[in-house]
Amino acid sequence: MKLKLGILDQSPVTKGEPATTGLTNSIRLALLAEETGFHSLMYSEHHGVEAYGSSSPELLATTVLSKTKRINVGTAGIMMRNYSAYKIAEWTKFLGALYPGRFILGLGKAPGGLKDAVMALNNHKPVILSNMETKLEEIIQYIKEEKGIYEGLIAQPSHLQAVPEIVWLGSGMTSAKEAAKHGVGYSFAAFMNSDSGSENTEAYLKEFDHTQYTSASSLQVAVAVSVADTLKEARYNAYGMAYQFLQSRQLINPEALHSSEIVERKIAGSEMEDEFFTILDRIIIETPQSISQRLQHVSEHYDTDDILILSNMHKEENRINTYKHIIKNNQ
Repeated sequence: MKLKLGILDQSPVTKGEPATTGLTNSIRLALLAEETGFHSLMYSEHHGVEAYGSSSPELLATTVLSKTKRINVGTAGIMMRNYSAYKIAEWTKFLGALYPGRFILGLGKAPGGLKDAVMALNNHKPVILSNMETKLEEIIQYIKEEKGIYEGLIAQPSHLQAVPEIVWLGSGMTSAKEAAKHGVGYSFAAFMNSDSGSENTEAYLKEFDHTQYTSASSLQVAVAVSVADTLKEARYNAYGMAYQFLQSRQLINPEALHSSEIVERKIAGSEMEDEFFTILDRIIIETPQSISQRLQHVSEHYDTDDILILSNMHKEENRINTYKHIIKNNQ
């Protein structure tokens, strides 16, 4: 089965290089994705983090939409706690009007940064964390122009021919059930939590409410991947990405990508060593000859043909080659 392959691009920054290089690389990767046949591009949101160059996925998505003609482009995701439902709905409809059928609004509940960044984004006020599902409901009301909190208030532009796709990001059962309840797509972050993934995705598909935002379920699974000529090389290339995942799990702002050699020295004999290799083992490590079969297995395991690929490498050429090998072997 031919898969719908997408790219999850965090605009990774390499140690010693300016953050603008990560953004430039994102544009180049987008043009390659359009040319080679990827189905979608999704951009993440991070604040006050050295590791990633993009703090505004909606702006990066807009730029890429203007430079491409076919590929679907979206956010993975907008960190909802930092913005009003009304403003999110406004620019979502704006992009939906300019690029009908191509913009995807991916929404997440994570902060997108540590405490200081979140406080700064919220005008130095503590964030209320319990209203994320309510905010999703408000966004849907504004996009569909239904009666909401403010009677008669419309998010412009109005009367779109078709509502933009909404995807709810998550890695747990709660997010899966919320996506199903509101009839929106669900993007499961398997690279963060693959232990109970099939239970979450099964719940989404089983409980999806076809009478809500859209009538058809849309399940996507995001995985981290490294592909190289040998398994040893592919595994070694993934060290920088695994180290960033490790820092995130420890609630430390991830650093820019280190070389595999430096990561090896950092973790050797440290208290982080066992956890690092546990995380590394969750990354899909394959050769060009085996990657297609492995992704097919992921597809069958989660019962979806929509696979989102994350690949952060210290050397940009290794990241590009991973994506090239993936799409070439999915023809």
